[in-house]
Amino acid sequence: MEVKKDNNQFELTISDTTFLLDPLKINNFRYPIILTNPNLNINKNTIFNSAGEYNIKEIYFWGFDNKKNISYLFSNKEVNLIYTVGDILEENLKKIKMLNKEIEVLFTINFFNENLFSFFKPKIIITNQNINLPKFKKENVNKIKINVKKVENLIYIF
Repeated sequence: MEVKKDNNQFELTISDTTFLLDPLKINNFRYPIILTNPNLNINKNTIFNSAGEYNIKEIYFWGFDNKKNISYLFSNKEVNLIYTVGDILEENLKKIKMLNKEIEVLFTINFFNENLFSFFKPKIIITNQNINLPKFKKENVNKIKINVKKVENLIYIF
C-alpha cells in the first residue's frame, strides 16, 4: 500500500490500483476518483460519490452515507482500510464491522475522532492532524509505502 500527497489531493495505491481522494478539480481521469461530499452527486464511470458497493480489479470498496460525508471501506488481500473526512454514523459502523472484522488502517483527513480509533482498533493511522495515541509512534511524511501486515502502532501525519 502507498499513500502520497500531491498538491492538495491524496493518492492511495492498493496493489496496482491508484485512487485520487477528494481532488479539488476533477480533470485527471487516469485514476478512479473517490469523493466524500454527498452534495456533489457525481457518481459515474470512475468517479465514486455515493453509498454503494464497488470493485476495481481485486479491490472491493463500499461507500457509506453519513449525511454530511461519505466514508469508504477498501478491502483486498493486502489491506482493509477506512477513509473518512468526518464521523461515521453508528449504523454504518456496524455495517463496516459486518463486512470486515479487522480494519488495519484508519485514514482520516481534516478530522480525527478517538471513538473511531477505539471502535476499529487499527494498527496504522494516516491523517493530516497532529494526534497522539498511547503506544503509537508518529512519523511526519509526504509519502509512505508500507506492508500493512508487517507494521503496527504507527501514525503517519501528512
